[in-house]
Amino acid sequence: VPQPMPAAPPPSAPPKRRELDKYALGAAQLSSEGVRSEGPATRPVNTKLPDCNVSLGDVRSGYETTWTYPTGATLRQYLAEYDGPADEVLAGMLTALKCGKYKANGVDVTVRAPVKGTDGQVTWCTTSGGKGTCTAVRAQGSLLSVVTVTAASETKAQQAVTRIAPLAATALGGNS
Repeated sequence: VPQPMPAAPPPSAPPKRRELDKYALGAAQLSSEGVRSEGPATRPVNTKLPDCNVSLGDVRSGYETTWTYPTGATLRQYLAEYDGPADEVLAGMLTALKCGKYKANGVDVTVRAPVKGTDGQVTWCTTSGGKGTCTAVRAQGSLLSVVTVTAASETKAQQAVTRIAPLAATALGGNS
């Protein structure tokens, strides 16, 4: 009597993608900023940031929201999920952001040296065409949060990102 073949082990399924919206800033956290949402979130898988063409690595899934201030300034948050630790991407950013200048749409963009905070957060600002943009990036496990504020001046963008970065860190770490 022939023996039945042993069953092959089932293939291991990739880990389930996280619902990134629960790690994003929402209207409640941003109420003191006076911003309004610019429509529903999108789910792009961005591989680069425009600043110095910084690589975001092998992003597994993404989530992006955009908010507008009454002054016309904008606040964007991009969340990326990775198969491995996101802090490896953060380390690569510090090196890439030393470019100093780059061109975007034919305009020179000046990049200030990135600053790594004691909490592992990296921040930097850029200026071009009379506008300022400041970005705060934080890794938490396999997630990366990128908060960018573009305003009429670098000072205004920096003030806003300084207020918002702790809110984004709380959203990122409070729901894991």
